[in-house]
Amino acid sequence: MKYYFNYTNEQVYAFESAELAEKWVEEQTEYNPNIGLRELTEDEKDRHLYPEKYLPDEEKLALKRSGAFNLSRCQFLTMTELELGKDKDALIDVVLKNYTGKTLVKLRNYIRESQVFSLDNDDLWHFLTVTLNVEPDKLFIIWENAKSET
Repeated sequence: MKYYFNYTNEQVYAFESAELAEKWVEEQTEYNPNIGLRELTEDEKDRHLYPEKYLPDEEKLALKRSGAFNLSRCQFLTMTELELGKDKDALIDVVLKNYTGKTLVKLRNYIRESQVFSLDNDDLWHFLTVTLNVEPDKLFIIWENAKSET
């Protein structure tokens, strides 16, 4: 596959061969005589096909968190009890000891009432990774395991 940058509209086009690219340019010049293509370098091609590889670590983590599936209430509570040694009441106790104000209320109610749990929830992420001191890589693994076990 050959990848080309079109100067006219700043888009990247993919062609099976250089010949097909040339044919496309010939057809397009009827409508736009200023069209111009150049083949992407290997680095540009890699950046175009795999942009996530070039994100800063914080953005990679945010992308990974947002891409993680949600857990049901049962999956989440089973995970915390089996993997972290904390049942629902123990989680609430940790929240009450470590948080105040709005964050306390939000986390307490989230744990007590939510039917769906998401790693994209900043309060839950902070609670699990900072307050409970679960390493992010370990959290992703146990989160995935929780999804597949029920």
